[in-house]
Amino acid sequence: MRLFIALCLPDLARDDLESLQSRLPAGRPVPWDNLHLTLAFLGDQTESTAEAVHDALETLRAPAFSLTLTQGTVYGGRHGQAVAIEAPASAELRELHDRIHARLRGAGVLPDRRRFRPHVTLSRLKGHADAAPLLTALTGVTLGPYLCTDFALFASTLHRDGAVHDELARYPLTA
Repeated sequence: MRLFIALCLPDLARDDLESLQSRLPAGRPVPWDNLHLTLAFLGDQTESTAEAVHDALETLRAPAFSLTLTQGTVYGGRHGQAVAIEAPASAELRELHDRIHARLRGAGVLPDRRRFRPHVTLSRLKGHADAAPLLTALTGVTLGPYLCTDFALFASTLHRDGAVHDELARYPLTA
């Protein structure tokens, strides 16, 4: 199963992001249920690895924190692009990311090694489609702050029309 760990966004944040998506002139919007901020991508893993990840994360304690979303960006290239809104890497967000990665390494799981660039994907474009109009629509946008109170382990199944994310376990952040 394809696994990732993500910061769960409050419903208000996802409502605001959905409203923002409706103003984008192109692309395939990410469904409301799939809006999240990835903290670790684990790729294809076995069920026993998923259980080890859960065991490693269920005792992790970290504080709840506020998240602001601002500034549009584009990721990807030849096979498609993701239009996203970035989140400044606050000390609390970076600490949560680092603690999750330390727990994963302790469980013998190596997450994707890409540099942490916190963002929420809003829309997907095919190939080399022109993302400039979407970035223009995101100019000057600031959303939040939102209080984030949990993160979760997800399984992701790829389908022709996009991914379906199933929450496997949720972990609280203390207020």
